[in-house]
Amino acid sequence: MFRATYPLRFAHCDPAGIAYYPRYFELCDAAIEDWTAEVIGISRREMHLDLGLGMPTVDLKASFAAPSRLGDLLDIAVAVERVGRSSVALALDISCAGEARFAVNYVQVLTSLTESRSVPWPDHLLQRLRNAAKKENP
Repeated sequence: MFRATYPLRFAHCDPAGIAYYPRYFELCDAAIEDWTAEVIGISRREMHLDLGLGMPTVDLKASFAAPSRLGDLLDIAVAVERVGRSSVALALDISCAGEARFAVNYVQVLTSLTESRSVPWPDHLLQRLRNAAKKENP
């Protein structure tokens, strides 16, 4: 399972120093970008600029367990739940010092940026996604 840790910065918080929920999604997107490079084996730069592919989010569900505060270190775990022809379902669990803070389920679709339509995963990327899913869902 891919894991990353990010500090909750001033820019992520409301005036009371509590995480502003839309900023949580920015942190999750950063974790997914890092996950893409490590697990799928392709950076977002290469994906977007060289291959003309994107992974827009088409479905998102979040639940919040406890507030986060300025300076907290948020641990984000990214797991592959399901792999489709052109989609991937990801589950992100976010915690701080072992305490659950929130969870997000994403569905992202591989898309041709020039044609604005979904495209099937290339075989080598599909295999990497399936391998990640098997490791996380034996």
